Amino acid sequence: MLDKELPLCDNHAHTNPVIGIGPRELARRFRREGGRFIVIVALLTWSLGLTPGDLDSVRKMYDITVESARIINEEGVKSVAIVGLHPAEGYELLNRGWSREDVRRFMEKGIDLAAEYVKEGKAVGIGEVGRPHWEVPNDVIDLFNELLEYTFGVAKDVNAVVHLHLERNGVNTALSIIDMVRRVGNRPYSVIMHHAEPITINITSSNGVMPSIPMGRKGEFEEAVKHGPRFVVESDFIDDPKRPGAVIPPWTLVRKLRNYLVNGFINEEFLQAICVDNIYKVYGVDVMG
Repeated sequence: MLDKELPLCDNHAHTNPVIGIGPRELARRFRREGGRFIVIVALLTWSLGLTPGDLDSVRKMYDITVESARIINEEGVKSVAIVGLHPAEGYELLNRGWSREDVRRFMEKGIDLAAEYVKEGKAVGIGEVGRPHWEVPNDVIDLFNELLEYTFGVAKDVNAVVHLHLERNGVNTALSIIDMVRRVGNRPYSVIMHHAEPITINITSSNGVMPSIPMGRKGEFEEAVKHGPRFVVESDFIDDPKRPGAVIPPWTLVRKLRNYLVNGFINEEFLQAICVDNIYKVYGVDVMG
């Protein structure tokens, strides 16, 4: 396999054509290192110089995400778009004095708009959505849980993938999502736990939720491998030159994967499972086809 093209994939990354290298350069660097498939997820409105709380800005952000995935495909790397409102969007509006009800209504409009993009074939999923990973009052957590359940229902209706942004509270976090997905009835493996902890792999994968392991967190991929190839991997690249060390870039992720294979830490079957079989389970995309 080492003499052939490898199935090297990144399940969750962002690209910023306003302040970063943008999608074309990202694709070229990723492809040079052997990258085959990358999922491009919407950023925050203000990361792109847009306005929080403005639905037209949300639409522009979604359009930028969709166009980024299109450009990456044009450069010879398979890519799909995920559009939605990060919990930080809602939290920012609360900080600006919006009522919980007004925030709920706005976030629901953003989710409904994301579903329209999925229905139109522009995007394959909604995300990243979820709960703040920082300390917030319980009533704020309740609001975001309600929005999460709303998102799962909308996603089920349009057969969308969902990328989740969550606190890292181990099995408790995983169980809360499994319970919600069961109640709503989303398609197995259509819900992805972005920045999943290795300890959650067994319980999530056994219950139809796909854990996405961040390659940039020291020791976590090594720990994840002990649970078998029941996950996907991500860089969570943010394409922000002001924060160069925040996360690893996609081309570093695929370099790391290749090194793990060369060094014998994983074998060809393991790589095939996490980067081809599991990607197909989630997105229906044939990475090597």
